[in-house]
Amino acid sequence: MRGTTCSWADREEVFEGYVRNALGADERDAFEEHYFACAACFDQVRTYRALRAELPGAAAAAEGRAPTAAGASPWRWVLVPAAVGLALLAVVAVWRGGGVPSAPESTAVVTPASPARPAPSVPPDARPEPAPTAIQVTPPVQTRSSAPPGSKPAPPTVVALSVLARVEPPTYIPVVLRGPRDEAVERFETAMANYVDGDYAAAIPGLRAAADLNPASAQIAFFLSACQLLTDQLEPAAAGFLRTIALGESPYLEEAHFYLAKTRLRQGRVPAAQEQLRQTAARRGRLEQEARRLLLQLGAPSTDKDRPPDK
Repeated sequence: MRGTTCSWADREEVFEGYVRNALGADERDAFEEHYFACAACFDQVRTYRALRAELPGAAAAAEGRAPTAAGASPWRWVLVPAAVGLALLAVVAVWRGGGVPSAPESTAVVTPASPARPAPSVPPDARPEPAPTAIQVTPPVQTRSSAPPGSKPAPPTVVALSVLARVEPPTYIPVVLRGPRDEAVERFETAMANYVDGDYAAAIPGLRAAADLNPASAQIAFFLSACQLLTDQLEPAAAGFLRTIALGESPYLEEAHFYLAKTRLRQGRVPAAQEQLRQTAARRGRLEQEARRLLLQLGAPSTDKDRPPDK
């Protein structure tokens, strides 16, 4: 969590050197031993790796050329103009300062006012399709000057529950592990190759085998549950996210609460989803703003009472 004091957190040159494989052996080993157990540093390494993966395209745009080909040297980004480097530092600085939440995706379906039309004739044997589950969100209160006197109030905004339950696959960035590799790690990495390719169903058997070999791994439990959610296996997914949460502090604890909330929304269990979103917001991590936005759309505003005290 971000309130935790960490002697490595402010050493940006270490994070940059680590993702570039430019640290000395002793410093690299000491840093790895630390960040595998530090959720804040683990998350920051993932951010640096993600930024590094995006930089070749940004550098190409800055130089007015096509992005580097797949076979080209991965370190060409070091030679880009200084502006690109400053952009990287700016992005990292914003992230470390609490992050700027991305513009929320449009989830509201607004019913515009329209003149009355005669109802179409319906054959006697036709059955109407059931309306999708939806939640009415109270629109902002209008001021006296915002609408002329006597005008009709705006229709309520309707947000389909299926839209709020939409899921993006959790980001997976492989971590380079040095030292002995057990069978659980081998099976996990093989399965995650399918995950990276978007074949979540094919990843499940390998992840399940890895989880059986190492049931104490929060990483394995989380991504197995994510694959089950992405393939609409909702009950096993919910049970897996609960197992991840029960394992305690890990880099996947915040995401486990968030994706469990998404699972509950898909199941139509709105109060249970709201509780998990409150737990997500209380972590004060990178998903806090998204969790609070969903709570507002569900009609359950989250307040600072959800926030744990700063350490």
